[in-house]
Amino acid sequence: MQLKQSLLLFKVAAVGAAVIIATVSWFLYRELDHSKQLNDHLFKLQTQIQRLLDQEERFVIERQKASLLSIDEYRYAYRDSFNELAALLVSDHQHLALLFKLDEQVNRFAGLYEQLASMQALLGYDKDDGVYGEFRNKAHALQALAKAAKDPQLEILLLELRRREKDFLLRLDNSYLNQHGDLILQAKNRIREKFPERAESFLLTLEQYQNGFIVYTNVLKKQGLDHTQGVRGELGELKLAIRGHFTIVAKQLFSAYQEEQQQLILISLLSIVLSSGFSLLLLYYLNSRVSDQVMSIGRVLVRVAKHEDFSLRVNLHSEDEIAQIGHHLDELLDFIETLMARLSAAQQRLIEEAKMASLSNMVSGFAHELNTPLGIAITSQSHLKAQVENMRRDLDSGQLKKTTLTNLIGEAESALFLLENNLHRTASLIDDFKKVSAQQHYDTEMEFDLKTLVEGVFDCYRSDLPEQEYTIEIEIPDNLILSSYPNVFNQIIGYSLNNSILHGKHPDRPLTIVVSAHIVNDYVHFYFKDDGQGIDKELLPVIFEPFVTSKRHSGGTGLGLSIIYNLVTQKLGGEIKIQSPAHGGACLHIILANTPFKTVSPE
Repeated sequence: MQLKQSLLLFKVAAVGAAVIIATVSWFLYRELDHSKQLNDHLFKLQTQIQRLLDQEERFVIERQKASLLSIDEYRYAYRDSFNELAALLVSDHQHLALLFKLDEQVNRFAGLYEQLASMQALLGYDKDDGVYGEFRNKAHALQALAKAAKDPQLEILLLELRRREKDFLLRLDNSYLNQHGDLILQAKNRIREKFPERAESFLLTLEQYQNGFIVYTNVLKKQGLDHTQGVRGELGELKLAIRGHFTIVAKQLFSAYQEEQQQLILISLLSIVLSSGFSLLLLYYLNSRVSDQVMSIGRVLVRVAKHEDFSLRVNLHSEDEIAQIGHHLDELLDFIETLMARLSAAQQRLIEEAKMASLSNMVSGFAHELNTPLGIAITSQSHLKAQVENMRRDLDSGQLKKTTLTNLIGEAESALFLLENNLHRTASLIDDFKKVSAQQHYDTEMEFDLKTLVEGVFDCYRSDLPEQEYTIEIEIPDNLILSSYPNVFNQIIGYSLNNSILHGKHPDRPLTIVVSAHIVNDYVHFYFKDDGQGIDKELLPVIFEPFVTSKRHSGGTGLGLSIIYNLVTQKLGGEIKIQSPAHGGACLHIILANTPFKTVSPE
């Protein structure tokens, strides 16, 4: 099977797996949405039931008519929530039966709540309403009669009677009812004893008060003196039953739907696993076919990128699509290898040409510098020879005079002085050139005086540095001896000097070149700087790369700083930086961390 056909089969399998996953996801979403709706409706129903139960508790505590105003709203809200949940469970008969049983309990609770409210209406919602208002008015009438009769003892009995009444209503303790009954008997006896002629009206009012209070207490007992008695007790039991039944309904619903969800999830997972497993098998088959070839190509590319070795080849022997890529890569590497060989040869030729140009400039300068003392020496020798010939003729003719001899001696001394000085100058130039030339040819590590080496290089370029156009400052400590490669320093200074002359010199003003060296923390810091035209900021990031120059059409090759960079970093093991401020000028900074040095005290 070709790789293309295998990939097509894998795509079909992947699309099939995606369709299965999408379908399963849709079913899961639908089930989860149904579960969410069920949970929302259950929570809503629970909230409405709880509001009904809380409303009953609030009414029992407050016993105010205002507490009944929202009961109908809560019942309608409960009915709406119940109908919504019943509609959601219309096909689930088992759980629907449980829900209807819960509804029966809630309806019974509502009926008892209405019964409790009607009892409270009979008792009265304030001090002047219902049974409470009636027996309270009779109590006030009794107190008024006792006050009119001016019987302090009866007034005290009636006050004690009211206290026991209020104690019972406040604490709902039956012991206060017994005390209240005893006080009523004492009051009746007092009335019969002290007011026989008015006893009938007194006793009638007292009887009405007693009957009203008895009716009030009986209704209270029917309501329930605490939460375990009467209607309140039934309501409390119903509340517990409603909460418990709701918990059962919720648990059974969630348990049933959880089982359905688990089954659906299991089926979904099996479908996903099977489809994904089939896709993975296809992927493994494809991987086994192409992985070795791809890894071979990858290893070759990594080694090429890491070692820049374009002679490596993939050498795949099959003929599938990946192998064809490997063959094309081998052809590309072969082409790059040939191209790099040509480029390297061209670069080497340019470097050699740059070195020869630098050497040619140095030789030209040396020849120009050597021409002056030699010319003077030749002229002095010719003049001295002519004077000697004149003296010989005078001597042969016998006309030699003392004055002629004296003049000849004086001119001879002057000519010999000029001849001696210029020959010494010539010997010094030849010696410097021999040193530079020897250092160019013998690239060995040796000790040398840095300042003397720099001065020697500048002497070779003196003809290219006229004093009216160039100012040379060498700020290097005397007797600073380095143990390094003098040829490398010769080339660095030569290329730097050529760059300053070619790129830094402004036609309208002189150029100052400063060469300095300092020792900082046992590191040799070497500086070559000028105050010329500077370097364009666009060139600074790539200034050390080969063939980067701003004078390509004026004789620049762009190799000088690249050669300096390689000499410093590879040969000397140092670090190189270059700076060019916006106002002009350039500074080459070389840091030598591995170059031994010493300072020799002058003898």
